[in-house]
Amino acid sequence: MKNLLYYIVLICFSVCLLFLANKSYSLSLSYESQYKQYAQDKSLQTNAQVQVEKLLNNVLSSLLNIKDDKKEPNKVDKIMINELKNKTLQYFLYFIIVFILSLFTYFFVNIKIVLSYLHVISIMTLFFGIFSPIFLMYVTSNFVNSEIILQFESSNIISSINKLFVQDNYFVAGIIFIFSILFPLLKTIISFISIYLNEEHIISRIRHLMSKINKFSMADVFVLSIFLVYLSPNKQSIVKTELQIGFYFFFSYVIISILISLINKQNKQN
Repeated sequence: MKNLLYYIVLICFSVCLLFLANKSYSLSLSYESQYKQYAQDKSLQTNAQVQVEKLLNNVLSSLLNIKDDKKEPNKVDKIMINELKNKTLQYFLYFIIVFILSLFTYFFVNIKIVLSYLHVISIMTLFFGIFSPIFLMYVTSNFVNSEIILQFESSNIISSINKLFVQDNYFVAGIIFIFSILFPLLKTIISFISIYLNEEHIISRIRHLMSKINKFSMADVFVLSIFLVYLSPNKQSIVKTELQIGFYFFFSYVIISILISLINKQNKQN
């Protein structure tokens, strides 16, 4: 009966965390979409067209003495974009706070239940880390005393791997796929299965396999660093880059994975 209650509590935590993660993910997609529209509005072609239209309107107005009452089309406001970014980070912060609070159940709940819960959350953070925007880059310059965006790019891990494959960069794409998707997923699944196995010989083999896998516990961090460096443009004054929510989700997965390894190690010693 007590274990059932603990399961219900951790399920409630899981549902709450899923809601917060999905909310942060949805807002990150809106932020990405709005920024793409903003970049399009601020592109060189759009600005040149606007300047030419203004010049022609001024000339026609002065020659024909006609006032131009035409309203400018609605454009994406930078303030609104920043609000979306802040809300995205805000919901992710709520996610972290709720997760930290849920960790206090470790002192009251059966260790298997806690480990099951941590594996579910690790899969959750890995999923959102893979599919959420992870990297945003834009190149700005000045044109007729106004800022223009020469280039804009926002990617998640999946789209970046696909882009590298299309560009025939199979080696880098393969490394990122193996260590940021395939390897973490297999590691989490094997670790989860080992919790509920009772056969000692199978458990010993899985522990041996996990000990081999844990030697690469920081490989996902290393590959994530390679991923960011490889896709980053050269450092110039006009180049601006932002880490997006996908990076923070993936980093959270790495931390939770390490936490699972530590609990497993302590449980084995006991």
